[in-house]
Amino acid sequence: MKTLVVYFSRADENYNVGTVEAGNTELLAKEIITKTGADEFKIEPEDKYPANYQEAIERATEERKTNARPEYIGDVDISSYDTIFFGYPIWWGDMPMIVYSFVEKHDWDGKTVIPFNTHEGSGNSGTYDILKSKMTGATLKGDGFNMSGSTARTNDGIEKLNNWLNTL
Repeated sequence: MKTLVVYFSRADENYNVGTVEAGNTELLAKEIITKTGADEFKIEPEDKYPANYQEAIERATEERKTNARPEYIGDVDISSYDTIFFGYPIWWGDMPMIVYSFVEKHDWDGKTVIPFNTHEGSGNSGTYDILKSKMTGATLKGDGFNMSGSTARTNDGIEKLNNWLNTL
């Protein structure tokens, strides 16, 4: 079985954690990669989000209002993977629009998808159900995993992630 971790994460100035070199979701993704030996694909926007938090909010809000599908750099052929961990932050109660770009571009038939996300109070915001409806033919395994971004930056958060991984 081949495993892949696909994720989107934004570094720079973040809500509740300050300016960071790696986004909250990326921290979880890197730990999953370390523990599982999975391959990695990070969804990187062609037009990078602003480093300033307020400017990033404004752009993300506009993308959401217009139902945009931002382009991303490169791609990964998911056809040879059996299991895909799929990670993203929650932005205003939803997945970032660039995550939809990735989801809608790929054929998920026969894949086992394990979602995970970071947030600052909104859990998964119903996004696991959205993924189920958009990833036609995939099996979403378990209930996913969600954690506040500020917790993801702690040893306790990584321990909770590893405990979850051990249940899979």
